[in-house]
Amino acid sequence: MRRCTNCFRFHPGTPTFCSSCGRSFDVRICARGHRNPRGVRFCTECGSSELSTPAPPASFLFHLSGFVLYLFGAILAVVSAAIIVLALLNAINTAAIAGPLVELVLMLGLLYWTSTLLPGPIRKLGSLIGKHGRKSGSKRNH
Repeated sequence: MRRCTNCFRFHPGTPTFCSSCGRSFDVRICARGHRNPRGVRFCTECGSSELSTPAPPASFLFHLSGFVLYLFGAILAVVSAAIIVLALLNAINTAAIAGPLVELVLMLGLLYWTSTLLPGPIRKLGSLIGKHGRKSGSKRNH
C-alpha cells in the first residue's frame, strides 16, 4: 500500500501514479515509460523533456504519521488478542485445567530449550550426510 505525499491518500498495491492527483511516486516517468530519478530534467534513456511530476519528498511528519498508524495497528492487535484470551480464560473452569496447563507450559519450555541446543549438532550431522552423498554421487557419474 502506498500513501501519496501530495494528497495524502492511500492506494492499494504498488501503483506507479496516484489515482487522485496524478503524481508519480518517487520517480519521474517519461511518455515512453522510462523511470528516472526525481531530480532529472530530461529522460536519461530517450532524452524526452516530458516527464511526470513526482509527489513531494516525504517529510518527517509523513514518516511519523506512518509510524503512529503502524504502532496503533500493533497495539490494537495485541489488545484484541489479550481480550480474547482473557474471555476464554474466564469462560473455562480454570481449576480443572490448571495442572495440565502448567504441564503443557513446562513441556513447551523444555522443548524450546532443547531446540536452542540442537541446531549446532544437527547442522554438523546434516553437512556430514551431505558430503557423503556428494562423494558417492560423484563416483556414480564417472
